[in-house]
Amino acid sequence: MTLPLRPTPMDLTMHSMAQAHPSISQTIGVILHLEGTTPTLAELRAHVASHLEHEPRLTHYLHGPGLKARWHHDPAPDLNHRVREQRLQAGSQRLETVLTGLVAHPLPDTGPLWDVWLLSGHSPGRYSICLRAHHSTQDGMGLIGTLTTLFGTTPAPTTQPAPRAGAGAYLGTVRGMLAASATNNVWNDTALPLTGHRDISWAHVPTQRLRNAATARGGDTNDAFLATLSGALRTWTSRSWPRGVDRPLPAVTMVNLRRAEEHDRPGNYCTFAPAPLPWHEPAAECRLDHVIAATRSTKDPARHKAMRSVMDLVPARAFQALATRLTTPDRATITTSYLAIHRPLRYKQDPVTRIQPFNWLPRHQPASIVACSYNGTTSVCFVTDAALPGLHQLPSLFHDALDELPHPHDDSHLPGQLPHTGVTLPAPAADCGTTAVIDFALIKNILVQQGNLPAAPITPRATQTQAGIDSLAVALLSMTLEDRMGVVITEHQLAKAPTVADLVNLVAQRAASRSDHENPGEQGPHPKADRPHAVPEA
Repeated sequence: MTLPLRPTPMDLTMHSMAQAHPSISQTIGVILHLEGTTPTLAELRAHVASHLEHEPRLTHYLHGPGLKARWHHDPAPDLNHRVREQRLQAGSQRLETVLTGLVAHPLPDTGPLWDVWLLSGHSPGRYSICLRAHHSTQDGMGLIGTLTTLFGTTPAPTTQPAPRAGAGAYLGTVRGMLAASATNNVWNDTALPLTGHRDISWAHVPTQRLRNAATARGGDTNDAFLATLSGALRTWTSRSWPRGVDRPLPAVTMVNLRRAEEHDRPGNYCTFAPAPLPWHEPAAECRLDHVIAATRSTKDPARHKAMRSVMDLVPARAFQALATRLTTPDRATITTSYLAIHRPLRYKQDPVTRIQPFNWLPRHQPASIVACSYNGTTSVCFVTDAALPGLHQLPSLFHDALDELPHPHDDSHLPGQLPHTGVTLPAPAADCGTTAVIDFALIKNILVQQGNLPAAPITPRATQTQAGIDSLAVALLSMTLEDRMGVVITEHQLAKAPTVADLVNLVAQRAASRSDHENPGEQGPHPKADRPHAVPEA
């Protein structure tokens, strides 16, 4: 791997902030819950060591003062110091206590900034592995890449290059970044100043419940996550934060900008954009519709192209100044992130059954909330400032807000549904009454709109090569089918279809058989989750 000559502006900003405020942890990570016999510590160390050569994020770190830091390479970091073990007493409560302590535990202070913890004893036939890293070295998509290297069963998908961005996309990007860092005076209450002491907790909800509510209205799981969070914050402000009632709650979301050729690089390839949290809407379905409409521009490939260009062109010092504005009390904002892991993970033959993410809380920020979908469960981590009354109750309020989300069969006037012609897709869950059409027009539209392929060569009789369907387009088709419809077909399976017509038939047959043979949220280690639209960063 050839490292970039210079770290990204986000890398240098995170590194500089860590040096300026060493007491503020920038540790991010995930906890993998596995079923099987707990490995020995020596076995786990040997497993990690065997992958170091193929995972630059574990062998590189930033070194140097502030914005002058550069990448350094340590090909053989000390695994005796970085791969460690804790034996727990029996009981899930004991595990939660240890996990909370690990989130705050310091990372190694020299060399690559990461470690792995083996946790066992809390439940027969189960154990956990906690991967932690410093935010200056890994972003959310980088963390997924590390997980795929260490515990994956198939390579991670690449992404299609974005189309050219027009002036409107660049203008919208800059306008959004400036709006996100504007003065809001929501969290700078002199009677209850933010202290930086944090509470951390989790909520675990069925991914299918989120997905069904959103896809029926033209959105995705990330939209449902933001709408549910809006409902939880609406309840909290009405009870505990009068200063936030009847005014916007400013929030940002982190957007992944990593290109295909950068999939294995350390560092941060992301930026922030305003996150819609329409807590002011009294009805849950209105909050969901508001979020779906507001996030369309953030998901636009042209907007992603503009965001990446802005990130590449803005000097590190200017990016640091903008980020610093976000961490002043009068501009404080809630940070949200969403990611999903599509491929099953395992340690040797032991399946990963659930994943808990965790994040850090930037200086002068009220809350950082990250959601991760995997294997039918979306785990949401809430890191909140302990000075805010009642904010530690967000997990419970999130569950309550999820119950308020509309069920698709409750509303016959749903936007974004496809016309009911051709081969129809059964409802993605037993309680969902909506259908979608699997036909040539749908598949072609996905390939053109999501895969950026020219429309003319895509005909039913064309082979995949003649239609211009390469491995990147196949990967995007696989992701889009699952994101929109909950239909999981691997890229390898899709690539076997000789012609476009065969491709359409394969998708239709898989969709028709899915409801008869599986419940998407309950099938072993196979993740029925959406892919990332935003990554867990600040």
